[in-house]
Amino acid sequence: MLFDAQKPNNLIAIQSNEVPDYWHVIQPGLKYMVDNNRNPDGWKPAQVFKLLYEGKASCVFTSIARKPKGNKRKTAEPVLYETREQAILDSCGFGIVQVLDSPNAKVFHIWIAVSNDTTNKQQAPSILTTFHDEVWELAKGCGCTHISFGTNQDWWDELAPRFGFSKQETKWITTIPTETK
Repeated sequence: MLFDAQKPNNLIAIQSNEVPDYWHVIQPGLKYMVDNNRNPDGWKPAQVFKLLYEGKASCVFTSIARKPKGNKRKTAEPVLYETREQAILDSCGFGIVQVLDSPNAKVFHIWIAVSNDTTNKQQAPSILTTFHDEVWELAKGCGCTHISFGTNQDWWDELAPRFGFSKQETKWITTIPTETK
């Protein structure tokens, strides 16, 4: 999606060749996710970088303009970003997405979603809350007919249905001992 300086909220996709330029913004969020066991399929930041750089995944920044400094009124108009780079560098999070082919559909998969805990905008709303329409449009623009995501956070059991998601499976995993009895 393209940056629009007239909008307070922007979903901003970066190109694969821009990944090295913005890795300093992406990597701390990924590290936080790993350190807090929020990477259920075991990804590591270096693997994510490789997939982004090779164009096998995409990074989409979520930018929410700030309220004027010192103004705590909820009705205060936000200060809009003048440039795409300002919006990315002050983003409230990002998503790592992939377009997957399944037997029955082309799926826009939100593989990793980073917000709030790892950004400089505490209490920012979830990506799906603020950018619901934009995420759906981005998925349609990629030729997808479905949107999916995976999580190991129990609170999504209550939240996901509000956005039209239904649970498809619960996955369990264990390590096979190397020693035999």
